[in-house]
Amino acid sequence: MVSEQLGLAFSRQLTGFRGDPCPDLAVRLERVERLRRMVIDNRDAFRAALIEDFGSHHPWLTDLMETGPVLGRCNYFLAHLPGWLREERIDLGPEHGSSHGEIVLLPKGVMGNIAPWNFAIESALVMCVDMLAAGNRVIIKPSELAPATAQAVADAVAAHFEPDLLTVVQGGPELAQEFAAMPWHHLTFTGSPRIGRLVAQAAARNLVPVTLELGGKNPALFAPDGVTEELVQLFLSFKTLKSGQVCTAPDYVLVPRAQLEEWVSLAKQVWRSAYPAYVGTDQCVGIINSAHYERLVGYVAEAAEKGVRCEGLNDDVPDPARWQLPLRLVIDPPADLSCMIDEVFGPIIPVVPYDTVDEAISRINAGETPLGAYIATHDTARAARFVREVRSGGAAVNNFGLQGGHVALPFGGLGNSGQGCHSAKQGFLNYSHAKSVFWGSGDNIVHKVLAPPLSELTGMAANGQYGEA
Repeated sequence: MVSEQLGLAFSRQLTGFRGDPCPDLAVRLERVERLRRMVIDNRDAFRAALIEDFGSHHPWLTDLMETGPVLGRCNYFLAHLPGWLREERIDLGPEHGSSHGEIVLLPKGVMGNIAPWNFAIESALVMCVDMLAAGNRVIIKPSELAPATAQAVADAVAAHFEPDLLTVVQGGPELAQEFAAMPWHHLTFTGSPRIGRLVAQAAARNLVPVTLELGGKNPALFAPDGVTEELVQLFLSFKTLKSGQVCTAPDYVLVPRAQLEEWVSLAKQVWRSAYPAYVGTDQCVGIINSAHYERLVGYVAEAAEKGVRCEGLNDDVPDPARWQLPLRLVIDPPADLSCMIDEVFGPIIPVVPYDTVDEAISRINAGETPLGAYIATHDTARAARFVREVRSGGAAVNNFGLQGGHVALPFGGLGNSGQGCHSAKQGFLNYSHAKSVFWGSGDNIVHKVLAPPLSELTGMAANGQYGEA
């Protein structure tokens, strides 16, 4: 049974789409610009909401990682949409005379977007840029685990958009199940592979196309020449953003066995230099709730109980009152540890030694396909091999996540880490229907080939498909 809230929202948008199935370029640009203005107008409200939900969330991080990407996406689409939307004329060959083909990019219709808690603003809104630019209407289901931010997004959207164009519905797991089962024209889900499978199964009952942005255990491979202070610092920079609660964050690190202690020493040196104390500051983002906090504490406890070496990068201790955790290394962990099986999604770094690069690549590819794969090296040939041979949604060389945030690059997973994409031109195409059109003409020979009754011309055309042979 569909809730009244969701049923009304969907009915409104479906009616709106049927009344205006193909908005022109000017209308689409205005909608994207309106979304951009909405984000700017609500900067302070969004900052405050994230602090309320996470306990600690620095305003600069909100600007950099939550609202900034939405603004950047809007600006990029405003600049490029006119070119993307031009109809493409196709030459069909001389046998078709003056007939020609055309590819028209049309809206799909009513989009559903299920957003996660870790990027409660960015993931709720950034896909909307692609969807609105493609001429669609959108209903957002934000995560109930970030309630203050969900309400802030709902208030902002209600103040700037008509509900038949862009709206927000709120609720817990029951609403999420209803949402996934609706007859959308396209559904996007961002979250875990486990829930992603359930969403895909529900959508399949209505043959709804889905974009799944999932996660996984993203590897970071340090080649022998990559164990440098600069690259270790870059790794820690990306791993600790939002306390590791980022789907593209490196999950574990692979280090040459002979340089293991050097890598650990560099990590401690870099971290202590940046943060003599980290927990307790406003730069340490809180873990989203007690369940996730206890899960992460449990990873380290399990490793210690099994005799695995666990070390902090400074003298910080966990703060259960603020759900803040220090950065911890789990060094040379066995494969059956929970932190080696689960996506960590927090400030814990399994450090896995390897003997050869071939061995490390084989180890990565033996697991589920990650969302991102990273290599630290100054050897261009080695880096190119890694990019080609390691199966992953995206990859980066000498950085550890920028491929997932640049407006000119598509963002998407593969296999266990997702399907489909958003961002860049590929995201616009993902939420558009490429409609093929054949404009016929009287001088089209193929028309005569197909005219009844079949003739020698038909036979000649059929035989011609086989060439000279």
